[in-house]
Amino acid sequence: MEEELLSHMNKEENVLFPMLRTGGNPHVNQPISMMRAEHVDHGAMLERLLTLTNDATPPEGACNTWRALYSGVAQFRDDLMNHIHLENNVLFAQLDSPQNEAARN
Repeated sequence: MEEELLSHMNKEENVLFPMLRTGGNPHVNQPISMMRAEHVDHGAMLERLLTLTNDATPPEGACNTWRALYSGVAQFRDDLMNHIHLENNVLFAQLDSPQNEAARN
């Protein structure tokens, strides 16, 4: 999961975001489509992690170390879901508008 997320962020930082900073181009939909598909994959991996950790709920009687681990999993879940939401529903949604679609064509 770490490798997938690092690869994803590398593509964002080195391909997508520089493309968006320069105003995009007709091909911007390709990296956006890839990012959205990867978001789906990340969500599936996150779901597996949450299944394995009983939705980031530490076992009864867990020591402080285990509680901290599960707390970290919960924070990771929240951060990843926020990241995906902001990109899919805020950033990418702006680029999906009819005006932007016409400008790219």
